[in-house]
Amino acid sequence: MEELRYIMKYLHGLFAHTEETWCHLSEPDVQEADLSYMTRCYYYPLMGVGTLLIFLLHGNGILLHKQPFDASFNFEFAMKGAISFALSYVLAPSLAVLVIKLLFCRLTGFKIEKQTLEVFAYYSTSVVMVLSLFCSCLPNFTFLTFILLYAINIVYQGSEPFLKVVVNRGYFITIASAAILFSPWVIKTVLAIFVK
Repeated sequence: MEELRYIMKYLHGLFAHTEETWCHLSEPDVQEADLSYMTRCYYYPLMGVGTLLIFLLHGNGILLHKQPFDASFNFEFAMKGAISFALSYVLAPSLAVLVIKLLFCRLTGFKIEKQTLEVFAYYSTSVVMVLSLFCSCLPNFTFLTFILLYAINIVYQGSEPFLKVVVNRGYFITIASAAILFSPWVIKTVLAIFVK
């Protein structure tokens, strides 16, 4: 129950009060800014719910073939979809951190503490995850995928209060937004190549 309250509180905060949420997370001794606590009580439970939803949507053929909800269940498609989703969102924050460190920190010389950057990447990726789950529930409305661009606002609002990026902020927002938005897609694409 604690995890559910935590998930709802921070998803609501990141969507409705983005800057205030990042400011709160930047305060010292905030438990939710600790990487191990955040992943254990927020990110992985959220990902578990998302994996279950993707399992059901893939199994019914809604995502793959846009079948109605009462279509016969295909366990193989369900497992492939769930595993692809789970692995992509397990690895996406780490890939995003790597890209940000290589393309921003190394090139500009700006230092960001590794754990702080990881917490930032996990929270930002959780927003992408929730938005992609929402789009998955409505596969016929493909135009809704544009709402994934809201992740740019999450990165923009968190770059200064949480990561203290002031110099080269535009460069950081561009790199971090691209890394956070495309990391799950890159991992899913690589997995799809190996599955075939």
